[in-house]
Amino acid sequence: MVKEKVGRSIHFPGIKPVAELVVRECGGLPLPIDNVARTFRKGRNVSLWRDALNNLRRWENTQGMDEVLEFLRFCYDNLDSDAKKVCFLYGALYPEEYDNYIDYLLECWRAKGFIPDADESIHDKNAFRDARDKGHAILDDLINVSMLESSEKRKCVKMNKVLRDMTLKISSQIGSKFLAKPCEGLEELPNHEEWKQANRISSMDNELCNLPEALDCCDLLMLLLQRNKNLCIIPEFFFQSMYSLRVLDLHVFVSLEEFSVIIDSSKQSRDKIVEAVTTEVASLEKLTSLQFCFPKVDCLEIFVTSPAWKKVSCLTFQFAVGDHASTCFQILKSFDYPSYNRQTLVNSEGVNPVISKVLMETHAFALINHKGASRLSDFGIENMDNMLVCLLERCDEIETNINGDVITKGVLECLEELLINNVQKLESIWQILR
Repeated sequence: MVKEKVGRSIHFPGIKPVAELVVRECGGLPLPIDNVARTFRKGRNVSLWRDALNNLRRWENTQGMDEVLEFLRFCYDNLDSDAKKVCFLYGALYPEEYDNYIDYLLECWRAKGFIPDADESIHDKNAFRDARDKGHAILDDLINVSMLESSEKRKCVKMNKVLRDMTLKISSQIGSKFLAKPCEGLEELPNHEEWKQANRISSMDNELCNLPEALDCCDLLMLLLQRNKNLCIIPEFFFQSMYSLRVLDLHVFVSLEEFSVIIDSSKQSRDKIVEAVTTEVASLEKLTSLQFCFPKVDCLEIFVTSPAWKKVSCLTFQFAVGDHASTCFQILKSFDYPSYNRQTLVNSEGVNPVISKVLMETHAFALINHKGASRLSDFGIENMDNMLVCLLERCDEIETNINGDVITKGVLECLEELLINNVQKLESIWQILR
């Protein structure tokens, strides 16, 4: 294994004997051996190998799992940047073997400030994508040294049980103050003292039924409560003391109404709440990423006319517009276009200029069960220059995609995938009548 990972460097003077001692110190454990070998695969200096050997010998000779954890701590210490270390530790907030979407993971890293220089050029139109590129580089390095694993599920990574145990141990040693209780069947949150001391909390995938009225959590930076499907109400003052909170995940609740104190279940009430929330979100001038369900185009217009949209070059978005089910967000996520802008228009009518305006910044567009348009080009073919993926589904009035009679230049030059499903009146992709 060492020869395979290190390559020709193993044959440089003095390295092979030290490498054999390193393997012996690793006790034959594949992960530490693989990690050490990958770390020094370009190292031709025998001093680096001797230093690695001394570091391995430093750990106490404990037995069983403690020994494994100490070896894994060596792998952690040899990560070559603080950014990689903190990104790795972040994985402990999720359950073991949990399939974490890469897009979601990178956005959390960026929002938390783990990615170096991610905030220094926030007004630069390339700043957000630069941060994403750095995040992908960190992720690839963690996978290459076996600290994270590529999942069998597309565009996901995961952490195994042994590594997760190690990250929790390290986080307690360095004062990170994690409170990680995912997938434990909890019906209530841990006691107040545990919350008060933590700066990162995960209670995702539990059976929580209610939350405290208020908590003293002024140091809390990250709170993950997603997929607690029994949670019906978030108290009005629950977030009041969370001054430092930078990452909050509440997704896959029953509906947005659960983010309110006094509410009824009528559609009219829901729409009013979404309008109010949209107005609040639209005021976030430094927003860089947004996934949002707009029940109607008027709500989208609130956001598109806001200061946040004026900096759209620094924004990535996933918008679903219209009366739809929560699964609509997944339609375009199945395509391999990470970090790109997606817009899904569902159960709507007509051609609204707001949709066309957003379309100018959209890379993946889905038109589902739409009425009042006979051509895709009714939305303005000139607005589709950035489109990579287009999905048409159950649009019974669509007869053709493009009216070629009015086209004087190349169109859809970036389009890579066109998917058409159950469009019964479709006669052509490109129509020319003259």
